[in-house]
Amino acid sequence: MKNNKHTESNLGDLLFLFRRNIRESIRKEGLKHELTFSQVEVLSFVGPNGKETMKSIADYLKITPPSATVIVAELEKKGLVKRQGNKADRRVIFIVPTEISRKLFTSLSKRKDAIFKKMITKLNEKDKNNLERIIRILITE
Repeated sequence: MKNNKHTESNLGDLLFLFRRNIRESIRKEGLKHELTFSQVEVLSFVGPNGKETMKSIADYLKITPPSATVIVAELEKKGLVKRQGNKADRRVIFIVPTEISRKLFTSLSKRKDAIFKKMITKLNEKDKNNLERIIRILITE
């Protein structure tokens, strides 16, 4: 039983390191714009052509709406998003990307794909299939 806990701990550490490697590589791309990881996540969630409410951003990041407001305000100062009113309901404000963030999004997406492809090339086909199967198991709620 003790050995099982040790394995779970090591696996958790490995998953954390895996995510951090991807996150840091992507963050390096965003450094030109001095972006935090949360800001990159918001840009990714809104997407190049999307529009999201502050509540949906907060829900996505699993944070409170006031915390999401702080992140979005910083992105707004950097010229990466803007607020857009909803003509049907004036209480609703959408967060939409600017042209600068559309270009950044494209760059970040390419970088993320390249990083992941480089990591995956270390695996043979059987291992790739197993990794996909395992990830699907882990993300299913």
